[in-house]
Formats: sequence, C-alpha cells, structure tokens
Amino acid sequence: MDPDEIDFTVEVGGGPDGTVVAPRGELDVATQAELRAALERQAQAGSVTLDLSGLRFMDTSGLRLILETAEASRRGEFEFAVLPGSPAVQRLFDVAGVTGLVPFRNGGEGGAS
Repeated sequence: MDPDEIDFTVEVGGGPDGTVVAPRGELDVATQAELRAALERQAQAGSVTLDLSGLRFMDTSGLRLILETAEASRRGEFEFAVLPGSPAVQRLFDVAGVTGLVPFRNGGEGGAS
C-alpha cells in the first residue's frame, strides 16, 4: 500500500467563522484521538468548523467523535459546524440515521447552525 494512502493529518487554520479543523486521510479507531485532541484545543476559542472534505474514509469511531462534539456544542460549550465530506463519508451519517444530529453546512453559507 502506498504510504500516502494511509497518512492521517489534521490541519488547523483560521476561517471567517472561527477555527477550521480539517482532517486528511482515514479517520478511524487508530486516528480519532488525534482529531479529538485538535477539536478539544480549538473549541476553547469558542467556534470550530470541522471540514470533512479531505477524508477518504471514516469509521464509526470518527462518527462517534463528531456526534460527541456536536452534543457538547448543543450544551453551549462552543459553536460547531461541519462541512460535508465525500459521498462515502456522508453515507455513514445516513446509514446510521444521525444526519439530523450534526450541524452540517455548505462551505459558502453563513455561520454554524
């Protein structure tokens, strides 16, 4: 397997509505802790957008992390929005029946829901 296919990185940068956290590669049980740490650090700033567009794959551990982060946001701890991923990534939300629990928004729209 090509090493580029298994690399996982988390890029953090500024955006118009706060910090953007962008995981790249495969989000699974082996990599979710890295993303969790980045989300927790950035949530302290008050607003986080999670950009899933760079993921090639996501398993249920990644799904659980996103649901837990959305729940913390609903409790008023910080603002949270999610930019959708590829059709394969989005299918996981659909199959699990949790799409409505995640504050998805398109990249060109306004603030988090």
